Amino acid sequence: MIVPVDWTDYNHHMNEARYLEIFSKATDRFMELMGCDQAYIANGGSYFTAETHIRHLDEARAGQAIHVETLCLSGAGKKMHIFNTLFDAEGEVLATGEQMLIHVSLQTRRASDPAPLIAENLAKVAKLHAKLPRPDGIGRAVGQSVSVMG
Repeated sequence: MIVPVDWTDYNHHMNEARYLEIFSKATDRFMELMGCDQAYIANGGSYFTAETHIRHLDEARAGQAIHVETLCLSGAGKKMHIFNTLFDAEGEVLATGEQMLIHVSLQTRRASDPAPLIAENLAKVAKLHAKLPRPDGIGRAVGQSVSVMG
């Protein structure tokens, strides 16, 4: 996508809330690919985000082309752990968003096992993604030393 002008703040770069929005949309798309689509959600199952950690590493500016790549770190039982990376058109990393999601029953609002097809899809993708290089920043916590915009 192209960063819209109305997504920027007084510093002339993308507002921090929009990073969360982009990562949320990427996560939703990943869930759809795993089978957790609107029909599945309408039948009473979904994933809720339990924790998110965003690292702002460089600026995204109005008019800039950006895209997100999603890495599934694990997908077993009720948990889905993913790592989204926001890139510019040249492939430079602008931000990362790590999320832990928990599958829930929308009737009880409690953690529950996903449908077998979703569990199988997640396990398969997690196994394939385990062979990929691990990007910097996985498992980071706020306050750990990081080089920003440099």
